[in-house]
Amino acid sequence: MVEAAIYGWGYTLFAVAISLGSMATTDFFIDRGDFAVARTVSLVFWLVGPTFVISFLKAHWNKPPVATASSLCFIIIFLIVVREGSANRGDFDTTRIEQITSAVAIGTIITVACCGLFWPVSATKKLKKDLEATLASYRVLLKLLTKTFLLDDDLPEFRANKTLQAAIESHRASFVSLRKSLREAKLEMMWSSEFRGRADKCDAIVKVMERLAQHVGGLRSSCGLQFDLMTSKYDDEFISKHPGRSSFEFSRNMRKTRSNTVPAETWSIRAGYRRRKLENEMRRQRTVLSENDDATGRWSSSAASDNQHGFDPSTQSNTAPQDEDISGSLIEFIHTIKKPMKSLAYTCKQTIYHLQVSFSESAPPHRDKMAPSYQTLKANLIKAIALFETSQKLAVRRLYGHRTRHFPSGPKESNYRPGEEVSLVYFFVFNMIEFARELICLVEAAEQFSQAEKYTSYIWSEINTHDERTSVNAFVPNERNTMNTLHTPEPKTKWRRFFIRLWRTFSLFKLQKVRYASKAALGATLLATPAFLDSTGEWFREWRMEWALITLMVVMTPTVGGTNIVAIYRIFSTILGCFSAMCLYLLFPGNMYILPLVTWLFSIPNFWIILNHKHGKFGQFTLLAYNLVMLNKYNDRETNAIEVWELALQRCIAILVGVVFGLIVTAYIWPYEARVELREGLSDFLLRLGWLYQKLVSIYTHPPNQHQPSVFMDIQPENDASETQIMTMDAQRQLTTQTFMDLELTLQRSLLELQDLLAQTPNEPRLKGPFPVDTYRAMLSSCQNIVDKFLSMRTAILKDTWYEGVQKTFIMPANAERREMVGNVLLYFYLLASALRLKTPLPPYFPPARKAWQSLLVRLHELPVARTQQTLDNDNVHLFYYAYVTMMEEVIRELDKLGENMRLLFGALVPEDQWEHFFETCDADEQQDNRTLSRTYRTVEDD
Repeated sequence: MVEAAIYGWGYTLFAVAISLGSMATTDFFIDRGDFAVARTVSLVFWLVGPTFVISFLKAHWNKPPVATASSLCFIIIFLIVVREGSANRGDFDTTRIEQITSAVAIGTIITVACCGLFWPVSATKKLKKDLEATLASYRVLLKLLTKTFLLDDDLPEFRANKTLQAAIESHRASFVSLRKSLREAKLEMMWSSEFRGRADKCDAIVKVMERLAQHVGGLRSSCGLQFDLMTSKYDDEFISKHPGRSSFEFSRNMRKTRSNTVPAETWSIRAGYRRRKLENEMRRQRTVLSENDDATGRWSSSAASDNQHGFDPSTQSNTAPQDEDISGSLIEFIHTIKKPMKSLAYTCKQTIYHLQVSFSESAPPHRDKMAPSYQTLKANLIKAIALFETSQKLAVRRLYGHRTRHFPSGPKESNYRPGEEVSLVYFFVFNMIEFARELICLVEAAEQFSQAEKYTSYIWSEINTHDERTSVNAFVPNERNTMNTLHTPEPKTKWRRFFIRLWRTFSLFKLQKVRYASKAALGATLLATPAFLDSTGEWFREWRMEWALITLMVVMTPTVGGTNIVAIYRIFSTILGCFSAMCLYLLFPGNMYILPLVTWLFSIPNFWIILNHKHGKFGQFTLLAYNLVMLNKYNDRETNAIEVWELALQRCIAILVGVVFGLIVTAYIWPYEARVELREGLSDFLLRLGWLYQKLVSIYTHPPNQHQPSVFMDIQPENDASETQIMTMDAQRQLTTQTFMDLELTLQRSLLELQDLLAQTPNEPRLKGPFPVDTYRAMLSSCQNIVDKFLSMRTAILKDTWYEGVQKTFIMPANAERREMVGNVLLYFYLLASALRLKTPLPPYFPPARKAWQSLLVRLHELPVARTQQTLDNDNVHLFYYAYVTMMEEVIRELDKLGENMRLLFGALVPEDQWEHFFETCDADEQQDNRTLSRTYRTVEDD
């Protein structure tokens, strides 16, 4: 409310200033007889300029209060500058401006009074409610992921669970909703006794909550679960009834049934590749253990029988016990950490519960006495983490103990690699510890918030919503004009520098926000021009075409899909509102008692639609049309200058003109199509992922104190270079961690924006056929998985064990293979991003990233240090790096999925079957040529 009132009054004062300026210049030129100049100045300067500025700010801020304030500003400008200004004959009369300004003032006062007096909703309470809901979602998801990871027998039935559905939605929305709620709450903190003077403490809590949301995503990725948005209630039923069907059969079935069902968006949970691989490995090990138990029994009986016949049992094979040691490694690893992990998860859930209660409005009055202190919560977490880390190290020692017992002659002859199966679960351990440590930060932030001294500070310090975020603008994806290149050389002379600045100025018109503002100003100018012409001015004012101008500004949104859906709302809601107002006024003409009552009754369902329905704009436009017709006719009840049906007809025609004109301008002047922006935005996103991966490689290659400044300067917050150089290694590592988390959070928000664009694509009709929404949704899901994988990898490479034991032992000896893998992965990102930009068929052969990864894996197995007793004694050094490398397999797998989906979207230069057949033919021909050449050589030698 406060934000909307501030924007509303700010835009109103701006519109009043524009109106006064337009009236002054019009009177100035008309007094001198320059009617054409007066109208030209009003049209070109006082209409085009403000329309451009308001439209640009509307697209730049992109907030509902700004959109409402922009509409209010346009109403004032179009009424004064266009309608009144076009009919001005040189009289400087501010009566109309005063009437409109007083109407805005009265409306604002009534709105503020209603919001404050009748069932007020506090933004600070909403922030606490959002924090409580987000913490509840963390608790539910932590329970699901932990029990799923440990394969508990008491795993609840999570499918079709409303609690889980709400938890997934809350976790997904927390990346944006918490920051929005905090910004609104800061505007209320001046009179909120609970939050006054604690803006920085609230900021710290929200930042920790966002980092916890990232760690929950890492846990989900490490556990191998996929959360998919299903568009029909029959999706889950079909999967459960037909578990053996392929995805193609499932999609075909859904196309048949979806037309007969009502879409109901729900989240389904399925096992991803990592989860299926873990389950298969567990199933295999249980089978082998069961067989080994039987074999051990037979071996014992045979040994006893042989002993009776004089044979020495020590000479018999002991394969069965050895196989049992090997095959049970993963089961024993999980069994060793099971109880400590349950203890840690329980401690985390209890901590989250107590924090949730502290933010709850419905908490018991004596909760402070009943709940444990923050120090107790912190101490419990520290103890649980220490116990879990101890059990994890013990599990690793037992794992390598299997290897030592299996190869008593020496580890050099070993071909057994214990990291292969345990790496499936190792990253979940990493993320679980990081989640608990981040939860300690949340406890500390909540403690600081509760102990902060309440004081009254300056207003600006409370409403300042500037966030110190990581500067990621140093990397610009799809940059086509890199400086100091042959295409864009560095300017050497003053003239060249001048032309470069001129070129950069005109390049601003390539920005979507500038283009949107430009075409909005152009559309308003074209539609308002008839008002300033003598031949059409009277007709324009008679049919109230300023409503068409207002509708044009409301209908025009940055995307074509958004404009289409708003246009549909606008047309049908206007017809409904005008028809309802006409009928009610004809039933009760001029009745000052009945008409307010029926207006109030009519507004109730519309306000319900605005607040609760996904098509809330329908109710808003219906009320707007109803009030304009009803109030205008009620004010005309004495003179009866126009019939109510004529007023309703004028309103409908003006709206129709504005909608059609807005659709034409949006679709044919610099169209900003959601499907195009989705494709190009996904290309930028893949390049940013590649850039993030390159930064991860640069970080794990050298410790933080050995990095060159150039590695950090473009991704770290803007600090003084000298301060960065004198920081300790721990401080640099902490800063690096924070920087990477900010980058990952930025990527997460970009992914949500892409999903919003995907939701708008069905509103854009295509003559070529329906847009492949499911394919793009799968591609966004792959991008989400890659982001989560990078987060898990980052948690591993920024640990002390990495820099102490992994770098010199495993990274440097395998630099050649690692270089091939990193280069192929970066090339993969670039190829996929370029394909999205170009929309051209893809080559039949992708970068051999998987082959390079396999070569690196083979090289790691062949390293002498991996087969020495020193490595076995060094806890989990080998397993540490091996888990990281195996995580890269999943990144490459997601890249392969993206590549296959893009082949389905854009085609291939050569079909895969033809590609393989071509090389098979070439191989046969080459063998025949070699045989012919060999016979020729032999003939020559014989001669």
